[in-house]
Amino acid sequence: MRLSTSGIIFVLAGAALIIAAYRFALPGLLPAGLLLLGLVVLSALLIVWGTRRVSVTMSTPLPEVALAASRDRYPLAAEGKEVEVEARVTNIGQLAIPAATIDFVAAEGFGDSTSGEVPPLAHRASQTVLTSFTPNRRGVSGIEAVLITVFGPFGLVKMKRKVRGAFPVAVSVPILGARIPKDSSIRPARLDDGKVRSGHTTRDFHTREYVPGDDLRHVHWPSTAKSGELMVRHEADEETLHALIVIDLAADAADAQPSEQEIEFLLAAAVSAGTAFLRSDYEVFVVAPGHETRLKGARDIDRLRLLSAIVRPGRVELPKHDNPNHIVICAVGDERGQELASAFSRRVPVTLRTLSEIGDLTMIGLSEDLPESWTTFESKRRSTGSQSPTKSSTTPAGSAGVGSPMPDGPQGVGR
Repeated sequence: MRLSTSGIIFVLAGAALIIAAYRFALPGLLPAGLLLLGLVVLSALLIVWGTRRVSVTMSTPLPEVALAASRDRYPLAAEGKEVEVEARVTNIGQLAIPAATIDFVAAEGFGDSTSGEVPPLAHRASQTVLTSFTPNRRGVSGIEAVLITVFGPFGLVKMKRKVRGAFPVAVSVPILGARIPKDSSIRPARLDDGKVRSGHTTRDFHTREYVPGDDLRHVHWPSTAKSGELMVRHEADEETLHALIVIDLAADAADAQPSEQEIEFLLAAAVSAGTAFLRSDYEVFVVAPGHETRLKGARDIDRLRLLSAIVRPGRVELPKHDNPNHIVICAVGDERGQELASAFSRRVPVTLRTLSEIGDLTMIGLSEDLPESWTTFESKRRSTGSQSPTKSSTTPAGSAGVGSPMPDGPQGVGR
């Protein structure tokens, strides 16, 4: 609470009159001095009471999203896109509240703090105040606090009071486009196609690698003999296209830890890839440091974006092998990316995204496009050999120079 200029004058004048009344034996000045001081005290009491009876509710047109395994729901915004916020100020007290100023204190990364004006409010009256922010960093930020500044009666006292706490908003990486090919080359690797005959009917099937838990009655011996590995039948009518996205945010041993901008770049690539697969009717399994989530359909794109807002840097733990149709690995360094790729079957296409492929990281928050090499998923298989990863390369994980599958079961994935 602070005295205004008028309040300071009233206090000084009142004190002077009281002192003069006693010093010069002028009792008539005493009531005037007390009245001036009393007006200041009354104004202060009224403003304290009035600001205690102010209610502020916040809302935004942003969708509220939660991950499947979490109860925490957040309004979801995108980095670089304007966010509108509506504050409804209500006087829940018995006394009228004079005109006030409302301040919205933005959390770091959510944009600049803003303010607005609230007219005088009678008992139970409300006023809506609109404001907007432009987030410039991914993460959970939003509004840190809402403050209201009220001048008491006669304009003698001013009080700034916190009337609402944090209003968190999750900010995802920029929404950038990517596309996947429409051909069948990114479908599961098939060593043998055929029919499963049952009476006079047939059903399409293909073969895939044995996974612990598969029924041994489904072993396809001709494919097993041809490949030298245990293969089982997989019926086409049971097939669901499935993409696996691995997000690893740990640097190679000899490199410095990635900056926040580099992390955002990798997350933007992962989100664009996941969005492309979801819009193409794939089920997407996303594995990131501290998170594993399955997504299905375009309706889950917002959940993928939320994951990009809340994930923290670190090393990823690979899931058990579940025969994806395509794998996208977003890693900081080439060495770590190849290490992750080597854990998967050589028959599954793997697309690597690493920071070494990009020379300019200034696009985050500024550009509306990913690098062209990161907007498609090549289906051509390449042998890595002794070469370094090429831009947007789709490599048969586990091929020469990459490593062999981990030994925890037939073509399983080690941790």
